[in-house]
Amino acid sequence: MTGLEKIRWAKALIEEESSGAYQFVVGNVHDDLYLRCGDKANVGLYLTVQQNEKTGSYDCIFKGYTRISSGYHNAKGMQKLAGEYKQAAYFLKEMEIANISLTEDELRTFVSELKSAEEQQINAPQMGM
Repeated sequence: MTGLEKIRWAKALIEEESSGAYQFVVGNVHDDLYLRCGDKANVGLYLTVQQNEKTGSYDCIFKGYTRISSGYHNAKGMQKLAGEYKQAAYFLKEMEIANISLTEDELRTFVSELKSAEEQQINAPQMGM
């Protein structure tokens, strides 16, 4: 599987299985690739794309973090939080196994695909207005 195929697979897996809680997006200024975390998520996923000095390719590094720092929860709230941690750990494990590394052309292609999809959403006619 090529790097481009892997990052497309990662996008589909994370966005679909999280029900949109995490989304791959492109930065507004430098076209940087990152993961947006929904407002209701207590556990975040972080993505950085770093150029590997030895190979020249771009390595996708995924990490998890806690977005909340305090608060009391009943059993249901704690189960929800535990479920979010479990899902984030699953995503991180899958990304580590995939070991996604992109060529410069693959990275540009993926960023262009994301930008095109975002533009289509922005320019889509609004029904019922």
